[in-house]
Amino acid sequence: MKYRPEIDGLRALAVLPVILFHAGFPAFSGGFVGVDVFFVISGYLITTIILSEMEEDRFSILHFYDRRARRIIPALFLVLLVSTLLALVCLPPSHMKDYSESLIAVSLFSSNILFWQETGYWDIENELKPLLHTWSLAVEEQYYILFPLFLLLMWRFGKRWILFAFLSITLASLFLSQWASTRDASANFFLLPTRGWELALGAGIAFCFLYRKALIDSMLSHKAVEEVMGWAGLSMIAYSVLAFGEHTPFPGFYALLPTGGAALVIIFASNQTTAGKLLGSKLLVGLGLISYSAYLWHQPLFAYARHTAPYEPGFTILAALSIVSLALAFLSWKYVEAPFRNRRNFSRKQIFTGTALGSIAFIAFGLLGYATNGFEGRFEQAFVNSINSAKQSTTIRDLCRDSWLEDSNHYCLLAEGQAHSAVLFGDSHAKVLAEELKQAFSQTDTGLLLITQFACPPVTGVYRADMADRTVCYDHNKQAYDYIINDDSITHVILTARWTLGLEGTRFDNQEGGKERGRKPHLDIVEGGTYLYHERYDHRDLLAQRYVESVEALLDAGKTVILIYPIPEAGWNVPDYLTHHYQSGSYSGIDKSVASTSYDVFLQRNQRTISAFDTIAPNDHLVRIYPEDIFCDSALTGRCITHEDGDIFYRDDDHLSSAGARKIVRQIIGQFD
Repeated sequence: MKYRPEIDGLRALAVLPVILFHAGFPAFSGGFVGVDVFFVISGYLITTIILSEMEEDRFSILHFYDRRARRIIPALFLVLLVSTLLALVCLPPSHMKDYSESLIAVSLFSSNILFWQETGYWDIENELKPLLHTWSLAVEEQYYILFPLFLLLMWRFGKRWILFAFLSITLASLFLSQWASTRDASANFFLLPTRGWELALGAGIAFCFLYRKALIDSMLSHKAVEEVMGWAGLSMIAYSVLAFGEHTPFPGFYALLPTGGAALVIIFASNQTTAGKLLGSKLLVGLGLISYSAYLWHQPLFAYARHTAPYEPGFTILAALSIVSLALAFLSWKYVEAPFRNRRNFSRKQIFTGTALGSIAFIAFGLLGYATNGFEGRFEQAFVNSINSAKQSTTIRDLCRDSWLEDSNHYCLLAEGQAHSAVLFGDSHAKVLAEELKQAFSQTDTGLLLITQFACPPVTGVYRADMADRTVCYDHNKQAYDYIINDDSITHVILTARWTLGLEGTRFDNQEGGKERGRKPHLDIVEGGTYLYHERYDHRDLLAQRYVESVEALLDAGKTVILIYPIPEAGWNVPDYLTHHYQSGSYSGIDKSVASTSYDVFLQRNQRTISAFDTIAPNDHLVRIYPEDIFCDSALTGRCITHEDGDIFYRDDDHLSSAGARKIVRQIIGQFD
């Protein structure tokens, strides 16, 4: 296979946006598309090699896997070794247990499946996972296992059928991805069936270069066309990197932009074009050569930096770590990748044996870490118990089990009693209270129904303009309000949500170093069936009025409303923050002042929400519960506490733990005595 330096240059343009994206630089909000570019390149190169060798009747499965192992395993195992040593030093038990599980999955080339089952790609917790990025390696390895076998099978049917198969796989996988983009975004992002089309696209290009030379020659017959199409491909990739973001339904049809751009570059950007010459420059080729190692190193560096700092590392630190990842990449490329790819240094037997032994070692360590709950013996047991208790969380499915109502995943009966006379209605903050309310209501004769939808405050006439399925909040809340208002057996409605996040559209900054990460939500108005779109923050008074109208609608229907005012936010992940202090030696016991936040900052942050709720006229059927009275300006003057007497009140930076929820539940239950 003829070496094409512009392909290495394209690798450089793929890996740099990925690194800068994971570093959190806003300008590279779509940097994740670099992985899609890699997939196209991989499909093109691997297919070219396999078909060329099959054409010469010298293809061997063992030889193929030998090449792949030499290319992938040595650098991967080096990074896994270093990352595991750092994990023992940096990670608290809960994160260490998760890391151990991911270490097993990486060793079995199934980390994409693990991360799909655990969470969505955009969850904030993912920034703390050192091995998150290995999901793409797992996709490629699964492809490498299946694809050669597929080609060997199809080879006997002739080249026409191979091309037909490529086209069929590409289209089927693409349309499956588009379908899944609005139904199961996590599976769509992580799994081979919805990513396979990107690899197959590259494979189809390789096939055409080898067997449809007349078609390729006709496309490359005009220098002007080559120039325009090469730059068009680069522009498509650049646009994706700069314009896409976490709100982009991805991959699906949107992924046609970066993958199509990569395809155009591969086809048209030769060393005879300006685009090809740019990609073939020494700098980009050099970066392309170390791109695999750079990809491996960057995520662990960022993750451990975030673990060891009490709050998000600043621009300077993350920029420096980006450079460090390139320096480490050069060293591992020169002293690990290159030597192991030389067959004179290591035989096939040594490569396969080393791969097997290394995998067994990492799997064994992962099993031990998982079995010991993240080697929790490294910490005092009392501290471990407090952290574990704070982080413990029950899923909605486990919470509800067989008590779903209305054939819905959002309504369930938590406690049986007089019909379902009480309803807990809200977003993810309702789920937190549900765990404790379920136990409390089981001791009464009052039925408790849970109605919840992630990221949707229980407000009528609003929608999430920033979500791929923008109508989900509006549709869910409309149905829920109709259900509650029209059911005479429902007498009490408990409303809770992260009200201020939706109203202000900004993440919390406690102004003491704790600045919450994550996308900025855009809650907006639905009026007369029209989904209005305002510039962010210029419609907060309209939203506040919807908050008020929603509560009043329930009161007008004769319901008793237990309205839970804003719960103080912490700004930092409280269990992790306390663990950081413990590890640094500055944590002694459970001191209330550690991880506390300013009460004045809370009042400033929630002024609009509190004022809106305060405008609701006094009503015998309206019960107001103020979490600030529980957590703020009592145990510590002018401060909102996050823990006390061994109890940690938060499981992250805004959701209450069981201990924190119990404090609010006591006041709720008091309304049913």
